[in-house]
Amino acid sequence: MTRLLLTTLCTLLLQLVPIPVAHAQTYTVDAITDANFGDVVSAASGQTVFRSNASSGSVTVASGSGVRLSNTAANAEVTISCSNTFACNATNVQVTLALAGSPTGRVGYITAISVANGTATVNSAYSAGNYVVINLAPIPRRSSRTFLIGFDLPVDGNESASPTGSASSSYLITAQRATGGGSDSLVGNILAKVIRPVSIAKTQDLQFGAVTRPTSGSGAVTLTPDGVVSVSGTNVRRFPAPAATAAQFTVSGEGGQAVTISVPTTMTLSGSGGSVTATLTNVGGGPQVLSGSTGSAGTVNVSVGGSVPLSGSSALGTLTGTVTVMVQYN
Repeated sequence: MTRLLLTTLCTLLLQLVPIPVAHAQTYTVDAITDANFGDVVSAASGQTVFRSNASSGSVTVASGSGVRLSNTAANAEVTISCSNTFACNATNVQVTLALAGSPTGRVGYITAISVANGTATVNSAYSAGNYVVINLAPIPRRSSRTFLIGFDLPVDGNESASPTGSASSSYLITAQRATGGGSDSLVGNILAKVIRPVSIAKTQDLQFGAVTRPTSGSGAVTLTPDGVVSVSGTNVRRFPAPAATAAQFTVSGEGGQAVTISVPTTMTLSGSGGSVTATLTNVGGGPQVLSGSTGSAGTVNVSVGGSVPLSGSSALGTLTGTVTVMVQYN
């Protein structure tokens, strides 16, 4: 008897299907625009704090006596993007701002900030020790949003040993998940050109000297800004003493900086017998550029002369007056 053994072969197939995993979002700090305060003038002494508005970038003086010459916006725009995951759509962004590096020139570390909405919504901002936490509303996946920052920027006075010229202060922006992770950082810069204050000093008085008045008609005593004196009129004589001298002024400030020097065109000379109006001329007035270059002291000299009218009835005696010369940065 022959037996047949029938064997059945079964194949078991098992297919493993991956379970979808929700990927956590990551952030990128794409860009930070420079906050440029432009040209600022140190106070003669003591620190000045310049404050920029986060929304408009306008700058005011929070404290001190320094002056800002520029009028451009001095806020910063921060751009942050979120990765390609739907978690971006529903999760707030935690942004921190911390000081970075060391300031250069006469500016110091920023002492305070303000924030404003750009295309992002700022939910809250608060100080957390040595950094600031800024909470933003969710940034949609594969999108970017912006927010704005204003700063309190201290600038040292002219007694500072730090150099004038280009100056900067930096900060670090980090964007991450509120629970941590998915972070990216970028350094932002605050820029300024700090210049020393401008001043003016008199080094010599305007002295027309002693003259006689004309015996008839009119005349004048004239003194050029170079110090050359002359007289005109019938029998007008000039005495050797006191010597005639043109007024001399020295303007000091930041080398290479443009200034405007204002010299009046007339002055009044008065004495016990009456008064007379002198016409003034000058060399060195108007728009000028101080000698040297940025980072060093510069000067420009101003000379003032003029002409005093004379007649047979001109007041006798000593006549005195004041001429005021002013200077300002352009």
